[in-house]
Amino acid sequence: MSSSESEPSKSEIAPHGGGVSRGGVSPNGSSESGGGRSSRARRIDAAIVAVLVAVLAAVGWFLFIRDSSPAGPPAPILEMVIEEPISGAVIATDWSLPSAVAVDGDHVYVLDTGNNRILSLDQEGAVDNIICETDDCALLLDAPQDMEYVNGVFYVANTEKGQVDVVTNTGTIVRTYELPIQPGVAPRATGVHVAQDGSVYVSDWTSGKVAIFEPNGAFSQYFGEDTVGVFEFTEPTGLTTDSDGNLYVAEFSLGMVRKISPIGRDLATFSMMGGVTPASEATDVIISDDGLVYLADKKRAVVHVFSRAARYLGILGLLDGSRTDSPLALRRPEGLDAVGNEVYVIDARRGLQIYTVDPAFYLLPQVE
Repeated sequence: MSSSESEPSKSEIAPHGGGVSRGGVSPNGSSESGGGRSSRARRIDAAIVAVLVAVLAAVGWFLFIRDSSPAGPPAPILEMVIEEPISGAVIATDWSLPSAVAVDGDHVYVLDTGNNRILSLDQEGAVDNIICETDDCALLLDAPQDMEYVNGVFYVANTEKGQVDVVTNTGTIVRTYELPIQPGVAPRATGVHVAQDGSVYVSDWTSGKVAIFEPNGAFSQYFGEDTVGVFEFTEPTGLTTDSDGNLYVAEFSLGMVRKISPIGRDLATFSMMGGVTPASEATDVIISDDGLVYLADKKRAVVHVFSRAARYLGILGLLDGSRTDSPLALRRPEGLDAVGNEVYVIDARRGLQIYTVDPAFYLLPQVE
């Protein structure tokens, strides 16, 4: 408040410049009842007190709401730069609803879901090879949703066929991992990950379970079956594991990632609000070489960034798709991969975006 608003003027306290007798009559003839103040002065004082009380109440309510409500996302602490040579605009006509990306050396591979094929891109972003279009795996993919490139072959989540196909660079299918068929329903493979020991983890959207296969293709068990009991997730999509064998599963409609230990213990939840986030749709999760966890959020059109301890760090993109004309913006992020400090995001509408995360913007080392 200004000084004129915080207290009445002297002329308002003593209208005629004279003093006010205690318990008597004021010079203007108004009666006083003990305070020695005019009734007008008391009304002004009361009004000021009322205003102050209202202001304090408003401030208190704001602080209560701020402290009791879930914290929103902080300002991004990560520097994000788009590498221009590769972008959706370069080859947008060559793919339809891409859903996964895998990086190997100087090549980037994109799962072209709408056309049931895999595209190979060179360093300039041009398509130099198309896999599963005219070769052995042609017409065998059916709306594939996820893909990893490991040891020179593709592990493709062949979603509508309920299996994972291992495909070579020449388009030959060398192995198939078939999800167990549940009574009355057909399995849908929506996520695939190859662990360090060669085990293959597959998300089954239909049953909500994660199947584990031996490297030779034999079904081993559902995750948790040999410990605390089979885990059931809510519409599981992308998944990954860390060096300790912990499993990270993106739950689509809950908008979050669950981290579970090898013995079936829930360790953490990764989400923008620290729990179930219905306004989000989780499509993929990866862990970078720096130990950061990235969650693709299709509905909010961003990629959330976390520490391994599930601390929220910021975003890649612009929250809720604001300023979609910006080169930093995403519209429908589906799949992720990371090499060094570069994060590759495949967006079903904008194509391939490459973000360079500057290590200078990292937080201090996290305590797990």
